[in-house]
Amino acid sequence: MEDALLRQHIADYDRWKKNLDCQFALFSEWLERYFPNSAGARQAVQQARTLLTEDQFTLVLVGEFSRGKTELINALLSQTYDKRLLPSKPGRTTMCPTEIFNDGAEYASLRLLPIETLATNTSLESFRRIPQKWVTHEFDANDPEATRAALLKVAATKSVKPEEAARYGFDRRHLDDNGKLVEIPAWRYALICLPHPLLDQGLRIIDTPGLNALGNEPELTLGTLPGAQAVAFLLAADAGVSGTDMHMWETHLAPLRNHRGTAVMALLNKVDVLWEDPDEDVEILLQRMRAQVAGLLSLPRESVTAVSAKMALLARQQSDVALMRNSRFADFETLLVQRLLEHRQKMAEHRALHQALTLMADTRDLLKRRLNSGRAALTHLQRNSTSTREQLAELSQLQQTVREQHKLCHQELLTLKSSQRMLMRRSPSLLAPISSHQLQLLIEDTSKALHKRWTPMGLAKAIESFMVGVDHQLSNLEREVNQVNRLLDAVFERSSLKKAASTGEYFNIRQFRATLRGLHGQAAQLRRSPQLLLARRNRLSERFIATLASEVRRLYGEMSSAAEAWLERALDPLKQHAQYQKHLLNRQLIKLTELKQKSRSRRTNLRSLEEEVLRNDGALSALEALLRHSASTPQPLARAPRARNVTPLKTSLSC
Repeated sequence: MEDALLRQHIADYDRWKKNLDCQFALFSEWLERYFPNSAGARQAVQQARTLLTEDQFTLVLVGEFSRGKTELINALLSQTYDKRLLPSKPGRTTMCPTEIFNDGAEYASLRLLPIETLATNTSLESFRRIPQKWVTHEFDANDPEATRAALLKVAATKSVKPEEAARYGFDRRHLDDNGKLVEIPAWRYALICLPHPLLDQGLRIIDTPGLNALGNEPELTLGTLPGAQAVAFLLAADAGVSGTDMHMWETHLAPLRNHRGTAVMALLNKVDVLWEDPDEDVEILLQRMRAQVAGLLSLPRESVTAVSAKMALLARQQSDVALMRNSRFADFETLLVQRLLEHRQKMAEHRALHQALTLMADTRDLLKRRLNSGRAALTHLQRNSTSTREQLAELSQLQQTVREQHKLCHQELLTLKSSQRMLMRRSPSLLAPISSHQLQLLIEDTSKALHKRWTPMGLAKAIESFMVGVDHQLSNLEREVNQVNRLLDAVFERSSLKKAASTGEYFNIRQFRATLRGLHGQAAQLRRSPQLLLARRNRLSERFIATLASEVRRLYGEMSSAAEAWLERALDPLKQHAQYQKHLLNRQLIKLTELKQKSRSRRTNLRSLEEEVLRNDGALSALEALLRHSASTPQPLARAPRARNVTPLKTSLSC
């Protein structure tokens, strides 16, 4: 039976990252062996390795209850377990947002955050760092009954008064009501750690069950969804886009796509219900439904596909090729593969990876030039020296030349240190517009405005004023960035190494600014949700403002860290080049001095210089071997490949 497309590509992507990490590890060893004074270079390589290690591919499933999200997860993971992993039954099987991953833990585990934590303004991200607030269950993933018993806890509910549900931010219209009490989830969030090849290789799945879950956790809409590499919106194939589906789309997903540029796919799940009508041409019906959904959601038609997760799971359990084909699960996996390839493209272009690979190439080029220079000097001494006196004269001349080059390198390093200090002196003025103090002033002004007028209109004005203030701060930051970029240009222009080393990288905030504008658009749409419009000042509205401020604070922190790191490393191409050249010249100068001091035969005198040339030749060969195996950057893809034509990504290095 044909293997899962996603499994092939996730495995190939994981190999690509591991091979690249192996290459960087070997380069670090090379630096330690051939260039001991290379702490800055090794730090740059370590940053690239950290990026590769922490990278994950996150799939978020969004949809109302009974859309088959749990069964879709089962179908994705069934290739290994060959069974239904997560409990699935008619009705609400997952009551709270659930995150499935593998963090390398020895045992499978379930961690549950009590619903009562919604009564606080503490974010989910903060609660992740407070393990004692979670209820933890460990279980044996190889024991079906133990797994089922543990994971059924995610669906637990509790009966509370409507007033308490409203205090937590729940919309009563979306709750089961038995008169005096309403049913709410017992848990706010669930973390499921499972051993599984796809999860081991970096796949993370997040299930967001229903409108109430998204409405109650602004952090999901403003933080989790934009950070995902793939977002799947599940619909019922027999019903199309319902009113609650459309509301969820307009409130949470359309702003995500329009303002953050996140690619969203729509899945018409449970197409097997259409097989029961013998008078209907299923293929024609599905094509018509795909076109209608694409039109309603303003999505490209290729981003809308039909699938039967239930039949895909059954097909894999029974090894039924025809049933697997009819389930159209390969079409869904093709969309995921496209998102994965796009994510790999972004990773390959990441500054940290680019800097490490450029450092390797620059070091190779410099070593090659020094090696050629050493070979030329050695050849000259071997061919033209006819006496010890002439040899000593030529050695003195060569020594003088190397000494002058060494002096120039030393002067260059001193100049670069001075330039580095000049750049670092710009740090306070560069970071001032996005300081925590400036942001806190904005937050306090917003809080004061809301305290005076806590109404839907007051909330809207406060958000608008807050985001306008943020945009103004970014404009001030951009002016500072442009000034520092011009200063960096001047440093590279003055440097004698500008042609030998890579050019400096500009710092820009375009991506950060686009992210914040997207956040603004999402917040403007999210504040129109019924929970916020109908509520007076409550925990949900306070949590919404706190989440918005937290997301801005997080982005400010990322900008500050990126700016500080850039200031510290903007001159690294020049510094590393000068330091390594000085290292090579110093070694050559030592060898030449030793040759002059020794009174041996001409051949013995030259052997020391030959050994230095051979050492550099060995270093160059080792480095070129690393560069030959450098993972190539994938080309951008215009659209997803057809399901039957998808082939695994190729990798070229194995450790």
